[in-house]
Amino acid sequence: MSTASTPHQPYIDAVEAAFNDAKMQPEQADAFVEDSYDVPYLRGVITLTPETSGIPDDRFRHGLILIWDWHTGRDEDYERGTSWQWTRLNEDGSGKWPFEPLPVPGFVAPAMLVAAVATLAHTGMATAMNSLWHEHLRKPVETAVEAWGAEQ
Repeated sequence: MSTASTPHQPYIDAVEAAFNDAKMQPEQADAFVEDSYDVPYLRGVITLTPETSGIPDDRFRHGLILIWDWHTGRDEDYERGTSWQWTRLNEDGSGKWPFEPLPVPGFVAPAMLVAAVATLAHTGMATAMNSLWHEHLRKPVETAVEAWGAEQ
């Protein structure tokens, strides 16, 4: 797990732990501030490869990337809030464009995200999941994310 300190790090760490618990070890799990655009936003990236996570290489030859974003709403292209997306991993480690939305809320319970992604990995379609991360865990992260957004 990463030791970087960003407001969403605890959530990305919990998601990484859920993948590990499900024996789908991520190749990479990072939480950072994406500031290469006009309006910075929070991003989490989890990379799953057939070698580390066991996802089928006949469906995802190089793997897949899961992307969690939280936007401030100040960028005209993005509404305020969170989203999960995914894309196929290219051989060079980049992701194929466009990213596809995952049918889960932005703070989906980590185990529910793993279930949605496992279905995606094995069938090509993610199962919709609506269970949120436990409030006592989610609320401090949401509060920290909102405070970060207010500073931007």
